[in-house]
Amino acid sequence: MKHGFAAGASASLNKTTTSIMKFLEDEEERPPRRMRAFLHEKIGDLAEMWYRKGFNRGHKESAEQCEASRVPRVLRYDATREFFTNHDRTVRLKSTLKKKRSKG
Repeated sequence: MKHGFAAGASASLNKTTTSIMKFLEDEEERPPRRMRAFLHEKIGDLAEMWYRKGFNRGHKESAEQCEASRVPRVLRYDATREFFTNHDRTVRLKSTLKKKRSKG
């Protein structure tokens, strides 16, 4: 019975990995072994991608809300975060707002 569980768990990891890689538009080959470590790396990539999106969205929202005060057009920040399983990553973030067009 143990063999059936292992095959099911492996199939489940493969399906999850396929879904994450498809979302990340990642065409890297998967290793034949150490699938769990590979999956953890891809989950970290996914978390980093959403962190970047949140940084950019926060910059845009701040600029829209703060018309009276000036928000810098370009923000840069190096963030070190634990995105998944006790593994810190340093992410170099950069967000640039579009130049405002003058009405006239």
